[in-house]
Amino acid sequence: MNDEVKILINKVVKNILMKMGSQETIKKLDDKHTKKIHFIPKSYRIFGGILQSMNIQLGNFIEELMSLLIENEEEYEIVAEYSGKKSSAFVLSNNNESRIDNYISKCQLEPEGYCITEFPKLQQSILEDTDIKQNTFKHDIDLLFKNKTTGTYYYLEIKYNDDHDTGKFVDINRKFIKTYAYLVKELGITDRNGLVPILFFFNNKKMKNNPYIPESTNIRRGERFFSEFLSNINYDDLNNYMTSLSESNETKKMFDNLYDKVIK
Repeated sequence: MNDEVKILINKVVKNILMKMGSQETIKKLDDKHTKKIHFIPKSYRIFGGILQSMNIQLGNFIEELMSLLIENEEEYEIVAEYSGKKSSAFVLSNNNESRIDNYISKCQLEPEGYCITEFPKLQQSILEDTDIKQNTFKHDIDLLFKNKTTGTYYYLEIKYNDDHDTGKFVDINRKFIKTYAYLVKELGITDRNGLVPILFFFNNKKMKNNPYIPESTNIRRGERFFSEFLSNINYDDLNNYMTSLSESNETKKMFDNLYDKVIK
């Protein structure tokens, strides 16, 4: 694993710990928990809140890391105009929005495996759409990159873990497909192979079957993505480095200091 990746990981970990351990963060949590009636001591609730916030920030770190790993590949280039856009207002035709909503509803009723044949059909309908009436929706583009040789675009929706509750899980898939539809029009895609939407989970573990997105073609989990797209690093090396970092004396010391700062 190259030094640039190691430096990024170390830097982000330290930045998260510094931010979460700041007097401003601790004071906000203290004010919040002072108003709550609870049997857990306030200082422990504050420390628990800090750990929870760190877990949330881990998702942003994974996005930054995956972007750097793709940048280090000679074969690909990041599409900087779109990649990493946060909470942006995207345009979607009325017809495509209805198609996607109807598809999501149908997937909830049909037998397992329905999406294997129907998702490609939905993609083709999105490509062929000519409706000029438009709506807007807000979402992020976690990562968009392009194969320099073939010209194929890859859109990644990046998630740390496949463990979302039912309501959020449906929303993730709906917005994933809607963002794909937006990019199809924005990039002028006319062939289904010109833009590949991928729902990417950083961890390998599969928690549930996805009734909306075909597993074999449009979902990648941890090691599989690394083996298909990344030549400069393998998944096990990254996993081993992260594990080693988390158990290092330096990291433990930073958490001990944070604990002492909060648990007065």
